[in-house]
Amino acid sequence: AALGNVIAALTDKRKTHIPYRDSKLTRLLEDSLGGNCITTFMAMISPAPCSFAESLSTLKFANRAKRVCNVAHVNEDVDQKTLLRRYELELQRLRKELDERNRNVVGKRKLLELEDKRRQAEEDRVAAITQLERMSQELLLEKAEKRKLEEQIRNLTSQLLRGGDRHTLSQQYERRLLELEAEREIVERDMAQVDRYKQLLLKQRDIMMALTERLRERDDALRTQRHESEVLMMRLRETEDALDERTAGLLHLERSFVERDNTGICPPPPLDSSFSHDEKLYTPFTGDTVLVEPPKELHSIV
Repeated sequence: AALGNVIAALTDKRKTHIPYRDSKLTRLLEDSLGGNCITTFMAMISPAPCSFAESLSTLKFANRAKRVCNVAHVNEDVDQKTLLRRYELELQRLRKELDERNRNVVGKRKLLELEDKRRQAEEDRVAAITQLERMSQELLLEKAEKRKLEEQIRNLTSQLLRGGDRHTLSQQYERRLLELEAEREIVERDMAQVDRYKQLLLKQRDIMMALTERLRERDDALRTQRHESEVLMMRLRETEDALDERTAGLLHLERSFVERDNTGICPPPPLDSSFSHDEKLYTPFTGDTVLVEPPKELHSIV
């Protein structure tokens, strides 16, 4: 029952407590059940009909035990040189990543240039809109004048029909027709120019929208990269501090070994408890050097 409870607790992710201490068997199998071991389960069943219930219960238990995952790794003792190499590799990787981030950051000068271009485009758009409004007013005035001319033409035509001076009226009529034709051509050119200004304003509006979107994306990218750079700098400083501490500890150990070789007296252990003291200690120099094991109190300090 205790073993089944442990298996059930290991397969249930909602439970945080594993009852290993409920029995001696589960206490002995603590490393094998969810620990740092490679475990093999063998479930024995019988084909006899009379053992059907026991075989079914065994298969259910084996199914539950199969879902227990162990993450086994090799136990190893890491010395100071290995730790230093790991810290140096981590520092190199962080520096390389920081350099890549800095190369991807857009300079402030480019942002200022983009801002100037955006401001200039906005001023051009306002000027174009103002000019378009002015041309629209001029076009309205020309239309009003055209209506007046058409009214004069109708009056002249009515006079011609009433039998006035036909020659003079025909000359005036032809002259007014030429003037109206010239004015019509001018109005058509103005309308074509207004259309071109409209197209230009639409293009400038699209350019402004695209430029504003790019500026927003650049600002978001800058904020993200600045935050990542700060995180990387913080990790780099922490790694450098740890490397400095390890280097200081190694220098202390080297000075202690040099003093031991010169005086023959075993120096006291360093204050930093993170260093390993697996080295063999020496007794005071008496002419013959004898290797002894470190005392138990020193191991308790480590």
